[in-house]
Amino acid sequence: MDESRRQLLKVGSALGIVTSLFSQGSHAANSKEARSNASPVAMQDSSTSRPDLIKLKSMPPPPEAANGPWQNLRAVKEKKVIDFHTHTYETPVQGTNYKEEAHMHDIDQWSDFTEGLIESMNHHGVALSALTPAFVPYETVAETSFKAHPDRFIRMTSGLTRRTKGAAEVSPAEMAELYREQFEAGAKGIGETNFMLGVRGNYTVKDLKPVIDLVLERDAPVLLHTGWGVAGQRPDQHYKAAWRWAEDMGSLFSAYPEVKFVLGHTGGVIETPDAREAIRLAYSFDNTYCEVSKSPASIITAAVKGVGAERVLFGSDWNRVEPQTYGPLSQGYIFQQWYTLNHVAQADITEDERDQLLYKTARTLLKLSPA
Repeated sequence: MDESRRQLLKVGSALGIVTSLFSQGSHAANSKEARSNASPVAMQDSSTSRPDLIKLKSMPPPPEAANGPWQNLRAVKEKKVIDFHTHTYETPVQGTNYKEEAHMHDIDQWSDFTEGLIESMNHHGVALSALTPAFVPYETVAETSFKAHPDRFIRMTSGLTRRTKGAAEVSPAEMAELYREQFEAGAKGIGETNFMLGVRGNYTVKDLKPVIDLVLERDAPVLLHTGWGVAGQRPDQHYKAAWRWAEDMGSLFSAYPEVKFVLGHTGGVIETPDAREAIRLAYSFDNTYCEVSKSPASIITAAVKGVGAERVLFGSDWNRVEPQTYGPLSQGYIFQQWYTLNHVAQADITEDERDQLLYKTARTLLKLSPA
């Protein structure tokens, strides 16, 4: 990794609250220009050495993908669902574990899965998706996904741009100006970020004030990556127990009580201490919202009953058509829209509460006109 790129990633991680570069750019090394539909010539799909992964990639989706309770949701039938958390660029080839997946990202080759997301949205009654540029510069997504489907995607900001890619340093004031430009181009909120105060870089919560001032001026929500994997599985990042990252975020939330912070994934993908810590944060701070991508029904139930459906949003973290081949095999489909929709359907909540979290909360947060 070249030194300028390494420095940018250090800055990005510290600024995590203010830019999607912090979760997305931390995986991208070597400052080659990202490419849409890049050829995976230089990559080896090591899943060929894992029969279980070959089976996962080739097997048809489970029955609940097509015939699950998601299809009976009122919001799905009325095609009103809003997915608050999606991406359209990922690697052409997947890894089989976190180390291999990080290597795939390091190669800095990306494929455009925009049409796959649109197809999924059409099939699952999703009217709109809030789209965070991931891994590739903001301009690339603006020229492809946003341009191709302006009526289906809600723009979210990204700190990874053609100007910041490879930069030695990006100050909070500079980031605020980048975000301002993206807001003026139609962005409705700060895209997914990876805020881990004190992991890398020298910025404090106080240093972030230029970006926070812009967020308050725009009254825009900030989507945070939370939970398992929040520090990444890379040598230059540090593991943190659930309560430690939650404590960092609690410091942020208390410092800026007027900012609307959205807890991406509500802490994790299964019943873990991370998920419970995210729920505890939502209990503790009125300015926090729970986005439930990949969350089990029990966590969705706890969120709705604990803070009200008005502070809970549906998301999927969709990023590619095929199931994931790294991480727990039982969770290969967790990024698919039907997966979380099924858990919303199975949660112990009312249909009105499901409507609220499936689209009404997002409409209020993003200031969208009624359907």
